[in-house]
Amino acid sequence: MRLSRRHLLKTGMLSTATLGALSVTSRLPAFAADKPLTVIDWGGNYIDNIRLVSEKLTGFDVTYDVHAGDATATLTKMKTTWPKSDYDVVAAWNPIFSSMINEGWAETVTADEIPNLKDVPSALFMSDGTGAWKTVPRSIMALHWGYAKQFCPFPLTNIRDLLDPRLKGLVLMPPPQSSTNMQMISIAYALGGDERNMEPAWEFVKKMAEAGNIGRVSMSDADTFTSMSTGETCVTFTTSTGFQHIGTVTPVENLARMPADSGFRTGIVTEGWIVPKGANTAAAKEWLNGMMSPESNAAFCSAVGSIPANIKATVSEEQKYVAFTEEEYAKYTFPTDWAYVATQVDGWIQRWEKEIAPLL
Repeated sequence: MRLSRRHLLKTGMLSTATLGALSVTSRLPAFAADKPLTVIDWGGNYIDNIRLVSEKLTGFDVTYDVHAGDATATLTKMKTTWPKSDYDVVAAWNPIFSSMINEGWAETVTADEIPNLKDVPSALFMSDGTGAWKTVPRSIMALHWGYAKQFCPFPLTNIRDLLDPRLKGLVLMPPPQSSTNMQMISIAYALGGDERNMEPAWEFVKKMAEAGNIGRVSMSDADTFTSMSTGETCVTFTTSTGFQHIGTVTPVENLARMPADSGFRTGIVTEGWIVPKGANTAAAKEWLNGMMSPESNAAFCSAVGSIPANIKATVSEEQKYVAFTEEEYAKYTFPTDWAYVATQVDGWIQRWEKEIAPLL
C-alpha cells in the first residue's frame, strides 16, 4: 500500500513509520530553461500536477524526485548528506517542517524575496526561534467537529454537548494515533488546556466513554464515512474533505466556524515547501514565487482537493467554509506545537489503551 502523508496523519504513523524507506527518483520533462532545480514532492497526483503547473513557468529546468511514502524518508536521506543537499526545494508538512527547522536546515523566506507570500496568512507559516519564516505554505487541510443532521437528535452548540445522554452510542471518536490526536487537543483548548496540558481532555473523554456516548472508535477514513453516512454514529472529528465525502450521502453540519464560547475549534494542517540551506536558493525562491501565484496555487490545489494557501486563489465551493482570512484563523482555529506533539503521540496512545479503551 502506498503511504501518503494524509494516510500517516490519519493513522498517526509519524517519523518512525518510514525511516527505512528509500526515495524513488524520476527525471520528468521540464520546461527547458537555464536555471536548474531539483524538487522533491509526493508522487501520484501530486507530482503530476506540480509538473503541469511548473511547466507554465519560464526560466527553469526542473528535475523531479519523489518521496517514498511520507517525507520522513527524505529527512533520513538528507541527514546522511548534510550540509550538502541533493534538493533545492523539499515538499513536506507540519511534523516534517518542524524536524527540518529544528535541524537548522531551512533557509529563511520572506515576502520581499517571494512576493506572492504577502497573500498567505501569517498563521500558516512555521518559524524558527527568532520568528523568521522557514516554510512556504501551499495548501491547507482543516480538521474539526461536525455532525450528520439527519441522524443527530439535536443541534450541537457546545463541546459539552458531547456528554449529552441523547448522544449515547452516537459519537465516533478517533483514537490518539489518528490525526496526531488533534481531536483531543481541540477538547483541551475548549476546556482551558492545550497540547501541553491535556488533563482536561482526558477527563472529558473518560466521561464520554463512561456515559456510553462513544459508539465507535474510527481508525480510517473508510470507517468514518461508513459509520457517519449510515447513522451508526452521527458526530465526529475529521478533515474537511472527510465531511465533504460524508455530505455526498447525508447532510452535514460543519462546526468549523463556531463562537469562541462554544468550545468547537478547528485544527489546521499545512503542506508546502522548504528551501534547504546551501541549495540553489535564488532560483528556488523565484520558482516558488511562480508556484504561489493565485493562478498556480489554485490550479494545483483544485487538482489535489485541498485549500490554497494564497487567499487570492480560487477555492472550491465545497471547501470555502474553511478558507479562513487572517482574522478568522485567530478566531476559529487553535495553534499546534508540532514539535511537542510529535514527542507525545506514543504516550497518548498508551494512555488511551490503559484508561479509555477498557471503558468502551
